[in-house]
Amino acid sequence: MKDALNLPNILTYIRIALVPVFVTLFYAVNIYVALAIFVVACVTDVIDGFVARKFNMITNLGKVLDPFADKLLKLSTLICFVSVNIIPLWFLIVMLSLDLFLVVSGVIILKQGIIIKSNLFGKLGTLFISLGVLLCFFYEYLNNWNLYILYFGLFIVFVACISYTVTFFIEKKKQKNIEE
Repeated sequence: MKDALNLPNILTYIRIALVPVFVTLFYAVNIYVALAIFVVACVTDVIDGFVARKFNMITNLGKVLDPFADKLLKLSTLICFVSVNIIPLWFLIVMLSLDLFLVVSGVIILKQGIIIKSNLFGKLGTLFISLGVLLCFFYEYLNNWNLYILYFGLFIVFVACISYTVTFFIEKKKQKNIEE
C-alpha cells in the first residue's frame, strides 16, 4: 500500500484528476485557461518519471498507472480538439486504433515472456504528437502547422508499431531457437 502513495504515483493521481478539470475548462472557459492545466499535467508527468527513476521509486502500480494517465490526458485533449474542429476525426480514430493495438499487443507480448523496450521511433512519435497537441492550442496562428506536426508524429508512431512488430517476431524466433 505504501508504494501506491509514493510521490511519483501521487503525481500520477493528480494528473488523472486534472483531466476532467482540463475538459471542463476547455469547454466552459476557454482553451488558454485549459492550456494552463494541460501544462501542469504535463509537468507532473515529467517530474513523476524523473523522481521514480532518480530515487528508485518505480512500482508495478506506477508502470500501469503512468501510461494510463498519459493516454487519458492525450485522448481527452484530442477529443476536445476534434469536437471543435481543430483536429479531424479520422486522426483521433487512427490514434485510438494505434494506441489500442500497442496496449493489446503489449499485453500479449508480455504474457509470452518477451520484453520489447521502447525505441527511438516510439519516443519521437510521442514527442511529435505531444508537440502537435500543444500547438493545437495556438492553431489560429499556425496555418495548419499543428496538423502537419501531428500527422508527422502519427506517421512515426505507425513506423514504431511496425518496428515493435518486427522486433517481436525476431525475439520470438530467438526464444524458439533457445527452447529447441
